[in-house]
Amino acid sequence: MLQQQSSVARRIALPSLPAGFWFVVPAMFILVFYLVLPVLLVATYSFYTTDPVTGLIRPDFSWANYERIIVSPIYRRVFLRSLEIAGLSTLIALVLAYPVGYTLGAVVPRQRQPLLLLLIIIPFWTSYIVRTYGWIGFLQTGGFLDSLVSWVIPGRIEFGLLYTRAAVIIGFVHVFLPLMILPIYAATRSLDPRLLEASADLGAPPWRTFWRITLPLTLPGVLAGTTLFFIAVFGSFVTPQLLGGTGDLMVGNLIADQFGEAFNWPFGAALAVTITAVVVLGLLIFFRFANVERLYG
Repeated sequence: MLQQQSSVARRIALPSLPAGFWFVVPAMFILVFYLVLPVLLVATYSFYTTDPVTGLIRPDFSWANYERIIVSPIYRRVFLRSLEIAGLSTLIALVLAYPVGYTLGAVVPRQRQPLLLLLIIIPFWTSYIVRTYGWIGFLQTGGFLDSLVSWVIPGRIEFGLLYTRAAVIIGFVHVFLPLMILPIYAATRSLDPRLLEASADLGAPPWRTFWRITLPLTLPGVLAGTTLFFIAVFGSFVTPQLLGGTGDLMVGNLIADQFGEAFNWPFGAALAVTITAVVVLGLLIFFRFANVERLYG
């Protein structure tokens, strides 16, 4: 009788949880409550409307905010400008970061790499706004840059870079450059120097060795750094707000204005969902056509 009861109990017993289940619960909690739910809340707000008389939010289901984004040429120009600035900033950062990441990962001795990595990461310990404000004094008319050039070249020289698109790109590259350097460093650190030596022994010039061996092997780091940098720049609004002019409004500034000044939360939420969809769509296209399995082994 007891044996029969025990066999029945085994049949109705709940399946046991994996050994590490409870270690995953805190991470899942943070992911759900700090990422999934806020995104769903913003997506819900994007279908609401604002009363034109009272300014209050009305919980109606409407596509009007998305239609406004698509139909209006103003918002299309803002999106295209944001893509242009983010793309150009990413390209400049890649050109600057690749030699740094390669030198740090493949040339500098291993025992000296931690100190140099620390020097690259230290700017992240300083406030983003403080670092951006530093460029105002550097780029403004009569600022440090103009004074330095005037000291080297006699005469009064004024570049007037502040409140231009060039100032915005300079600020983006300075602030987010470590996001590009670190993945490239991680990729070049695992680069086998014997492959480069074999290429040189076979008579390949340095540029061919780089193009046929070094670049393909470090391409995962390049793609990771490019993705991180582009996403950070595309949605940023502090740098264009402080360093850019009226013609350099980006989509991040537009969203901040809708929430902070116009108090049109539904339209701001629709803009936020749109840029999120653009980024996710770009990532899906990348993972669909970039043959990620071959790149990452």
